[in-house]
Amino acid sequence: MKAAGLILALATTVLAATTASAQSADPTATRLMAAEHSVLDSVKNGDVKTFSRLVKAGTWGVDENGPSLVDDFIKAFKDVKVESISVSDMKVVPIDENASIVTYKLEQKGTFQNMPWPPVVYASTVWFRQGGTWQAIFHQESTAAKH
Repeated sequence: MKAAGLILALATTVLAATTASAQSADPTATRLMAAEHSVLDSVKNGDVKTFSRLVKAGTWGVDENGPSLVDDFIKAFKDVKVESISVSDMKVVPIDENASIVTYKLEQKGTFQNMPWPPVVYASTVWFRQGGTWQAIFHQESTAAKH
């Protein structure tokens, strides 16, 4: 799915996910989940300005089509057509005070450059805080084997 999700570069760090109740009390987790929803909404709404603010330029994403540079995605933003996006099971895995991974299940219907998206993917985005600002720096999607 080169659209809602391609974008952003980092880590093979795997940490135990915190519980949903702990995350709801964690202001950073809440903020990052909202930011992830904002990225998806910006793709859905064709809002390249918001997308570019939340996703760091020069970073990468990986999906079933391989790696892609976020800058190339931004150039092709007009080629994204979204019919529906539904997110579930969102969790935040903290790395340290300046980095976290947001994971979730994404059910979607749409196309990128006239190629249909997989209907269900499992996504992860690495977020990094620099100078007090959080930005997505890597995004990865794995097509669900069964859905």
